[in-house]
Amino acid sequence: MGEKPLFRGWRGSLMLRLFSGTALWIAIALGLTTFALDGLFTDQATRQFEQRLQSYLYQIVASLELDTEGNPTVQGTGGDPRFTRPESGLYWQINDGGGATLLKSRSLWDTKLNVANDVLKNSEIHFHSVTGPAAQPLMVAEQSLTLPDSANKQLRVIVGSETEELARAIQTWQRSLALFVGVLFISLVLAAVAQVAFGLQPLRQLQQSLKKLREGDNARIMGKFPTELKPLIDDFNAVIDANGKIIERARNQAGDLAHSIKTPISVMINTLQAERLRSSDNAALIAALEEQLKQLQQQVQWRLKRARIAANVGVPHSRTLVGTTLKQLTRVMQKVHADKSIHVNMGVMTDEIYFAGEEQDLQEIVGNLLDNAFKWAIATVAVHASYTEGNVIIVIEDDGPGCTSLTDHTHVPSRGERADESVPGSGLGLSIVRDLVTLYDGTLSFESKSPQGLRIVTTLPGGWDRGSSQARAPELSRAL
Repeated sequence: MGEKPLFRGWRGSLMLRLFSGTALWIAIALGLTTFALDGLFTDQATRQFEQRLQSYLYQIVASLELDTEGNPTVQGTGGDPRFTRPESGLYWQINDGGGATLLKSRSLWDTKLNVANDVLKNSEIHFHSVTGPAAQPLMVAEQSLTLPDSANKQLRVIVGSETEELARAIQTWQRSLALFVGVLFISLVLAAVAQVAFGLQPLRQLQQSLKKLREGDNARIMGKFPTELKPLIDDFNAVIDANGKIIERARNQAGDLAHSIKTPISVMINTLQAERLRSSDNAALIAALEEQLKQLQQQVQWRLKRARIAANVGVPHSRTLVGTTLKQLTRVMQKVHADKSIHVNMGVMTDEIYFAGEEQDLQEIVGNLLDNAFKWAIATVAVHASYTEGNVIIVIEDDGPGCTSLTDHTHVPSRGERADESVPGSGLGLSIVRDLVTLYDGTLSFESKSPQGLRIVTTLPGGWDRGSSQARAPELSRAL
């Protein structure tokens, strides 16, 4: 199975990388600290337990004497009442050099401590873990000694205590340590989240600034940013400025070229018209030349317009309010086609929807589509605009006879080719719309309505400005 997009997004997240790395090192550091503290406490608690056993051992040794027959005896109970209570958990025992038990505490009752008879130097103390009465885990301390006047008779004194108290203390410490480390881990992780979020806040500000740049609210990246980001932002603004200069230079060159070509073409057209008035000998030739020159003039104007559009497509600060433009164009078309008395049904559309391009390009697209709809409509034309997922959807419908050549192949005619010859036209309108929509990476589709009519759906890049009022598109200065 392929990797889910969500996890691919996380893998590429700078915040997740920083947070994961920080959390990992926090976990490693706290784990090592917990291990070290647990070892230190266990070692210290065990040493204290051994020291207490050693003190009991010294008390027994201090109480050890020889009777008149030279046999060892212990005066008193060994300093702790538990030595007299059976299976109390605290025991002492005295063995001879061969490991035979000579004396033992009453707490051992009818049992004894089974300790390995290892080699001990005189006065040396060993510690062992053994099993005592009632299967108790014990820690024992043993010491080898020789009493005065005992004819060098070696004795082994053994003191043992159950380790349940030691184990309980260690467990209590481990639970407390785990709770403390857990709280500390959560606190440090939250601090890491806050630190990462605070550290990446300038990037979020940069993202918002870029969004405003893309939507046309700003012409450059604006805001206060950290020193580390300033070189990047300065370079980005420099690219924007350079791009603006390139576009301006392209516009100027396009205008210069238009003027330089338009004048010779106008001169030739005027010369042909004068020649036609002066002499009718070559009327057919003159008419053909005039037609070709007019087509050349039209093509030059269109190519220059395409160059201008291509230069402006993708410019971040270009935006045109859709609703205002549609309403203005609809009023113009009602005047142009006043003889047909077409009723226009304007769908509900918010004024905040905008087209990410220049106003005259939207007028060119929608104007041609509306002109086509008004030409074919019988009584009604419907216009609607909406926004979805970064695109503006413009729908224009008419109740005319429809066009099979469009809806069957979902494409518009080639330049100069007309979908229907029964209505006057040059065949350039829908082709111009196709070129403009393609330049803006949009889509154009044609659908048949029931029972009759044509629905044209145009998708163009745009957005939805949720802010306060923006500058509205100016009124049209001319009728299309």
